Amino acid sequence: MGAVNGVCYGVLGDNLPSRSEVVQLLKSQGIGAMRIYYPDKEALDALRGSGIAVIVDVGDSGAVANLANNPSAAADWVRDNVEAYWPSVIIRYITVGNELPAGDMGLILPAMQNVHKALVSAGLSSSIKVSTAIKMDVVADTFPPSHGVFSSDVQQFMVPIARFLANTVSPLLVNVYPYVSYRENPRDISLNYATFQPGTTVRDDGSGLTYTNLFNAMVDAVYAALEKAGTPNVRVAVSETGWPSAGGFAATAENAMNHNQGVIDNVKNGTPKRPGPLETYVFAMFNENQQTGDETRRHFGLFNPDKTPAYPITPYPRPAVQSIGVCYGMVGNDLPSRSEVVQMYVSMGINRMRIYNPDREALDALRNSGIDLILDAGGFDTVSYLAASASNAASWVHDNISPYYPAVNIKYIAVGNEVVGGTTESILPAMRNVNSALAAAGIGGIKVSTAVKSDVIANSYPPSAGVFAYPYMNGVAQYLASTGAPLLANVYPYFAYAGNPREISLNYATFQPGTTVRDDGNGLTYTNLFDAMVDCIYAALEKAGAGNVRVVVSESGWPSAEGFGASMDNARAYNQGLIDHVGRGTPKRPGQMEAYIFAMFNENQKTGAATERHFGLFYPNRSPVYQIAFPN
Repeated sequence: MGAVNGVCYGVLGDNLPSRSEVVQLLKSQGIGAMRIYYPDKEALDALRGSGIAVIVDVGDSGAVANLANNPSAAADWVRDNVEAYWPSVIIRYITVGNELPAGDMGLILPAMQNVHKALVSAGLSSSIKVSTAIKMDVVADTFPPSHGVFSSDVQQFMVPIARFLANTVSPLLVNVYPYVSYRENPRDISLNYATFQPGTTVRDDGSGLTYTNLFNAMVDAVYAALEKAGTPNVRVAVSETGWPSAGGFAATAENAMNHNQGVIDNVKNGTPKRPGPLETYVFAMFNENQQTGDETRRHFGLFNPDKTPAYPITPYPRPAVQSIGVCYGMVGNDLPSRSEVVQMYVSMGINRMRIYNPDREALDALRNSGIDLILDAGGFDTVSYLAASASNAASWVHDNISPYYPAVNIKYIAVGNEVVGGTTESILPAMRNVNSALAAAGIGGIKVSTAVKSDVIANSYPPSAGVFAYPYMNGVAQYLASTGAPLLANVYPYFAYAGNPREISLNYATFQPGTTVRDDGNGLTYTNLFDAMVDCIYAALEKAGAGNVRVVVSESGWPSAEGFGASMDNARAYNQGLIDHVGRGTPKRPGQMEAYIFAMFNENQKTGAATERHFGLFYPNRSPVYQIAFPN
């Protein structure tokens, strides 16, 4: 799961905007995730097709008791509140209980188990996870963070809950409020430390880690408690955090702004104990005038009820460039129609696509969609045909490009995909002929390239040693340099890992923390295999005299089943890691990188290893294979 900045949408007010207005406000602010505190049908209807992921709470302790005591009630709840909306509403988690007191905590696990079983029966348990949201007082000995342990009065409940979460690969949802800790102990906790301001450094001698803000220390105390419960792999998602802007001690607009902006800016970095993206939801969207309790409860909103900001903040900036695409393969007999697929891309905010032949129905569906396209010319026979004569290439452009461009935004033409054998000698003449045909047709906005496998590189470790293994690649690289076109490269850390798991760690292959590799040849440090593989291609381009050629990753992905290391968790970790990473580039080439995930769907007619049929982000029925978040 990537860094997710979401908001909690409470509705305890008599002057709040309509549900549809709220969804539009979320979209206008670039907020891609939200939490609601009961299955609000009007809100869920407003969320259809919005691309906004949602945490849905089941309701109060009475609702939890009903789900715990009655498996059929759980099945009914899933039918009415999940199946009725999925997948047009992207339900990420179901929360069974929010801050339930110790006296009710015995209800949580049986209710979670019943809801999970209902999701299994509905075929949704891999996509939608079941959890519960706890208060920080469930954890004792929170200072230093390494001492964190579940409190003795709730340990009998929390340890089995944590084990359930580990078994179902679900996160623990935690409501984390540095404001409350600071308000209760301002003598020992500085305001700067509580609000992400500089000036305070706290060292945890138990772990050797250093903390510069209270939020991270509180989250890491929960991780320490999970470790002591025997569930170190359970991920924490911060289901609430915030700071009031009025109504009580230290409740000012300035402090609220500092804390919430600090949270928003922090999630991409994670905590000292768990670096990397941290999923976090700010409480709350609005100041709610019917919240009960002390006055501060009515002043946690980022926005006033009239939709104006409660204070200046840069909540959820979108990336300046959407540089991730998805490969649309069609080797299946149960896939959606081409027009349905294009609508999926648009609704998901995926604005780049690759298709593997000039499929007329797909090209027609792409007209005026705004989706950038890599269009493959076709198979090896097509490469040979295009290389044979200029007139062949002219005919191909006349039939497959001119009728669609520019209504279809064809960005690159891939002359061959992973070409091998004698056909490799046809790549360069075919590219030349297609470029000439484009020029003759007056089409100047399309670049011509070819897509290569990683095995065109020899000496791939360390990255700086990379060199092309075949002489034809030097000519291809130099031609790309002369035309300003990128080299398309299919980069699969999965295959490298599966072929050598003894020397390549799973974390390194899936963008997870814990591995650092230094390349003594260039002095650069690598924390993931993807970057190392791409930089190896850059090293080969430099040695071929084409150091200015850009690499576009035309395929990359990880299978979710049917092979070594092929699991939903690994596929989710890798693909979300890739999505979150492309904006940064590689150590050798920092900056935006263009990459395409393989593939949109599980394709049941793919040949070869069984894993080939399980690279999809989606099932043919358009439901997600696992949850993933795209930038837009």
